Amino acid sequence: MVHILDTLTRLENKFDNMSISNAANSSSGSDFVSGTHHSSSQSSGKRTNERETASGHDLPSEIRQSYQHLTAPHKVILWPSIYLHLINSGINAATDLQHILQEGTQWLIKQEMIKHPDPLPSDSGLPSFRMGAAEDGYSTRTAFPTLTIQLVQEYTDAYFNTFNVLYPILNHDAFLNDTVARLMRDGYADGDAGAVLALMVFALGQCAKEGVFGKPISIIEGVPSGYRGGTVERPPGIEIFNEARRRLGFVVTLCSLENVQILLLQATYLEATGRHLDFWRSTVAASMACQVLVRCKPLDWATLEGDMIKRAYWACILSEDLYHLDLDLPQTGIHTLEDEVPLPYFQESQDQSAGGRGLDERSYFQYHFLAMIALRRLITRIHSTIHESSTTSPESSDDYGGPPVPVITEMARQLDSWRSLLPRQLQWNDSDMLDFPPLNPQNRRPNEPLFSPDQGTVPIGHVHNLDIVTAQLRTRFYYARFMMFRPFVYKALHFPELMTAEDANCCALAIQSACLWPLSMAPPKNKKRLVPHHFTWTQNFMGILLILRMTREEGLLKQICEGRVPDGDLEMTARLMLEWIRDVRQVDGIAEWSWGILEGLFVGR
Repeated sequence: MVHILDTLTRLENKFDNMSISNAANSSSGSDFVSGTHHSSSQSSGKRTNERETASGHDLPSEIRQSYQHLTAPHKVILWPSIYLHLINSGINAATDLQHILQEGTQWLIKQEMIKHPDPLPSDSGLPSFRMGAAEDGYSTRTAFPTLTIQLVQEYTDAYFNTFNVLYPILNHDAFLNDTVARLMRDGYADGDAGAVLALMVFALGQCAKEGVFGKPISIIEGVPSGYRGGTVERPPGIEIFNEARRRLGFVVTLCSLENVQILLLQATYLEATGRHLDFWRSTVAASMACQVLVRCKPLDWATLEGDMIKRAYWACILSEDLYHLDLDLPQTGIHTLEDEVPLPYFQESQDQSAGGRGLDERSYFQYHFLAMIALRRLITRIHSTIHESSTTSPESSDDYGGPPVPVITEMARQLDSWRSLLPRQLQWNDSDMLDFPPLNPQNRRPNEPLFSPDQGTVPIGHVHNLDIVTAQLRTRFYYARFMMFRPFVYKALHFPELMTAEDANCCALAIQSACLWPLSMAPPKNKKRLVPHHFTWTQNFMGILLILRMTREEGLLKQICEGRVPDGDLEMTARLMLEWIRDVRQVDGIAEWSWGILEGLFVGR
């Protein structure tokens, strides 16, 4: 069934792309402003007059081109109305807008480079001793006496119940029975890829455990940080991670499945510590090795090894898309192979002992991974056909033609279809977006919601990372819907006289879709080390908060929100996202700069 659905999805993608292209080409500029009941000449004249009226909100002509060098989340900073509001606000950080105008997203990435000029400290490790001796009297086999069998089992379970649930790149039974059993017997030798992989898993396991139940790294204005365990510079698991890093050089140039897995595990650890550019570098290396593996090695996709390669490939794809869309970091080209690599089948699910989970529980998390892959394709299309297309400029005041309504309508149909066709265990409605998923049809859902703004000071560790898995899927859906309808927010701010009743509804839907994202709530916000790719949420929270600030200003956007979006939702969303950025700025250079802007706009006002 997975194979059939995968084939149908690829065929549907091709037809959708053809229909979207035809719709965009056949739609005139006047069609974009549907419902105005003007002739094309009248509409053209009205748009010209509106541009003249809004000329005070235009970007300076000499730096309009730099707008194209900003990612979709960062473009909001330079929306004319927001740009002018920031300039006139008197906020010190607003003087940096000139640098963003000149350099684009690259200037923001520089802030991340300044935040972390050095790698994670290497001056710590595990106590060790050499095992045995080779014939020449030298042995690289090492044992770690403090890494006991009990700790190994504990860290392994912690990893497979958290990080591997989100991105299932390892097989639980094969890891324990093949890799760990051998290392416990023979030790950790240089040049042994299995030793490096295991140490990465143990480091992530310790990070996962302390990331939920450890002590917060700080308390800001009475609010404990969502980063738990260790410190900013010495995260939990650093001693084990350093042992893995010391051995990585011996195997880093291999183009094997284990090498791809090692690099993805390293990337996961680096992102859990807030090292976004280090995460990107490691993911790039994994993607490059994975491409060679797929292109050059004879593969039987029906085997267990073939299935594991499929999982590693799609994990690379999901990571690469996010850092490219939100930070404009270069892609490796691995996405060009997606029509050649099938979706994973999760063959070990037939083994009842896999990870100690029941069949229904395993199916839920496997469905989640497949659903994220399908949603990723939709999000990529939303960006390419709406926000990055050279034929439509829905958020540019230069030759404004309005949102590409036919394209957005088709994208909205596909997104709603994606949600309606999810397996029952994954489905939800907007009215119950904060509730537990219906994992077991025989059991009633708990009365309390899964997500809430605050859940007290006691750490909550859901089995198999249920809260973060569920929050990621639902939040990505609302992110996609927000990005899809965001051009109507731009239109309301800059061309209010061109707005129709349908435009106003779409604008309100964009604002509604940006409110109360589950990932910004507890429990996920209280265990940020376990949240995958949290750099992407920081970028988008910044843009959403700037838009929410504009809903307080007199104008059409405020009028649209009144009666359509509850004031309580707007206030709570702003509070949650501000708390996120205030916390994340301890480890994130872009968040630190963003806080300088947002604090002046929200705090004390």
